[in-house]
Amino acid sequence: MATPLRTALTALTIVAGVAPVPAFAQTDRRPQLVLARSSSTAVGSYDVTLAAPSISTLPINLVVSSVYQPLVALMLRDSPTFRRQCARIAVASNLLVTIASEPPRSEVRPAALTHVSRYEGGRIRAEVRVPTTSRAPELIAHELEHVLEQLDGVDLRAKARLKSTGVRSCECGDNTAAFETVRAVSTGHRVARELGRDPRR
Repeated sequence: MATPLRTALTALTIVAGVAPVPAFAQTDRRPQLVLARSSSTAVGSYDVTLAAPSISTLPINLVVSSVYQPLVALMLRDSPTFRRQCARIAVASNLLVTIASEPPRSEVRPAALTHVSRYEGGRIRAEVRVPTTSRAPELIAHELEHVLEQLDGVDLRAKARLKSTGVRSCECGDNTAAFETVRAVSTGHRVARELGRDPRR
């Protein structure tokens, strides 16, 4: 059954050095998401106790702007889910992720945005831009989960054509193909809860 989610929403635009790849987005309009019977590839719920080894420092391929460094340090300390994300990023030697801050966006645009570029040789660069907001931990975790979906090879365009996959296409206010996943939404909410924050605000 579809349920309205009160969530700060995000967008990911993927650009390729060789061939274009789909993009996905969330808007700030509390969309309806299909939560039932989802593909494990798209919405895999991770048991952090079985995930990659614990990590206590940020991986060298995750570069965080000075604005968010204290927050990310807190997330790393208090959120097992965020540590799992960092551990996944750390072992992806072909990946570079940057997280930068920017002013809050209007409601008609996604709350956060990630551009992913793919290069020859399999290198991937993800540039995450998150507005300064009290919901930044949720947005950061949400965006990083979208990056991990790309590492996992999730075919968003194909899954969005099927029912109950946990992936849906959405309008992002531009001409870019955009998709949202239950996996990223739930991960952002989980990290917010682990930090003692209400993901609905």
